[in-house]
Amino acid sequence: MLFSEIFVPQQTKQLLINTVNNHRVSHAQLFLAQSGTHALGLAIAYAQYINCKNKTQTDSCDVCPSCLKYKNLAHPDLHFFFPNALTSKVKKDNESASFYDEWREIVKTTNALFSLDDWYVKLGIENKQAYINKNDIARILELQITKPYEAEYKVFIIWMAEKIYTPMGHKLLKSLEEPDGKTLFILISENFEQLLPTIISRLQLVKINRFNTEDFVNIISQKLDCSRDESIEIASVTENNLIDALHADKREMVEKENFNRFVSMMRSAYRICYFTNKPDKVLFPETAALIKELDSLGREKQKSFLRYALTMVRKCVLANGGASSLVKSSSDEADWLAKFTPFINHRNGEKVVTAINDAIANIEQNAHTGILFTDLILLLGQLVQYGDERLRK
Repeated sequence: MLFSEIFVPQQTKQLLINTVNNHRVSHAQLFLAQSGTHALGLAIAYAQYINCKNKTQTDSCDVCPSCLKYKNLAHPDLHFFFPNALTSKVKKDNESASFYDEWREIVKTTNALFSLDDWYVKLGIENKQAYINKNDIARILELQITKPYEAEYKVFIIWMAEKIYTPMGHKLLKSLEEPDGKTLFILISENFEQLLPTIISRLQLVKINRFNTEDFVNIISQKLDCSRDESIEIASVTENNLIDALHADKREMVEKENFNRFVSMMRSAYRICYFTNKPDKVLFPETAALIKELDSLGREKQKSFLRYALTMVRKCVLANGGASSLVKSSSDEADWLAKFTPFINHRNGEKVVTAINDAIANIEQNAHTGILFTDLILLLGQLVQYGDERLRK
């Protein structure tokens, strides 16, 4: 991939280009990326530029043997590691190398603009927890002591590094601190707080932020061939998330599903607290149906829904705090929030956020999600009651 094909702020590209031209390439780097950015594409373009035989001051040549192999993701000195799990295709001893065909296909067809959810769908593991597992770590340790086949640097790109299986993470420390020969580790993470502190301490940080709204609108107008007003609306709804913006059909479907589930969850919570002394009117069948639906989702979709719920709660808190101008919502969301906002305020907003964040953390720890969502709705019922003056009287 070329730097010219990558959608990240120019100053971030230039920072990496300068490290190569000034011979100051750090052997272990952490690309700390906001979700929806082109971080994976940037890592590939950077690795290609480093190993290009005829690089310019600004980009790879794209025609030398090294570049051609990088374009096909088939360079013998380029190694990818990413979350994976057992599937119908790989029933035991899974590792990243087991899924290179699927990996190359999704990277090439999307220009490396896809989310973790997209990758799980590609593998058909939406209902499983995926990790960069012990087999992957063993493979990294094996490869890193070998000499490059033909490139100046052998490159390890570890995508979603926060998914490194924690007990195995310590085994990488010596390799990250003292790699053998010209070796480059690029770890890409959207949640660096989930990485081991000892790993973070050995990495040079490169922040990859979303575009500001003006630049984002210009990109979307060009990529989607839409008007400026339409691009501004997309920027508002996606909060400048490039992946969501470029997958409009999927984004709209997921947002609608999450919106409907959030409305149902908060209505269930309201009914529980409002009819707390009238159990025959709590409407348990509707609540039970919602819990069953949420329980049936894959864990990544469950976390995606809860992250959406956090966004909606944040909008309520902003509106109640007199910052309505900062609230960007679709028309359906705006209509509903106008009615619901009074229930989430300074009295209970922080506790609602904590409850939802705890639920996300428990899902990551393989909690029983049927019980989890039941408890969450009951807790939200208590918190909504605490936030509403009418229900506190």
